[in-house]
Amino acid sequence: MKAVRVPVVDGKGKSLNAIGVMSVLMPEFVPGTFSFSVIFSILSIDTFETNVIRIVFLKEGEDKVLADSGIIALPPMSDTNGIDLPDEYKGLNMSMDFRNVVFETEGVYNTKILFNNQLLEDNLIYVKGKR
Repeated sequence: MKAVRVPVVDGKGKSLNAIGVMSVLMPEFVPGTFSFSVIFSILSIDTFETNVIRIVFLKEGEDKVLADSGIIALPPMSDTNGIDLPDEYKGLNMSMDFRNVVFETEGVYNTKILFNNQLLEDNLIYVKGKR
């Protein structure tokens, strides 16, 4: 998967678009390593306060963490160019790369997104070697 920036309809900026979103990761071999990105948006948040985010990737049903962003502090952000957006549209877009994650076994893995120490979402993804 890759993320690309494309012009928005009014031509006044560019939006981030994910191309090739996958529900299965297929490295050449398992066990082996694989690199991938996680892209997401969080809306309806107070952007004028300091927030924290953490992304954790682990094997479903196990406590072993394969990748962990650690706690990332997000400083307060002001509205762009003085435009006052409705609260439900205030937020952020994030992209995080996980490089050379070691997959010891095939199976179901889980990506957890925590925002201000609360689980916002977890997403299961299946991992199977191509050969």
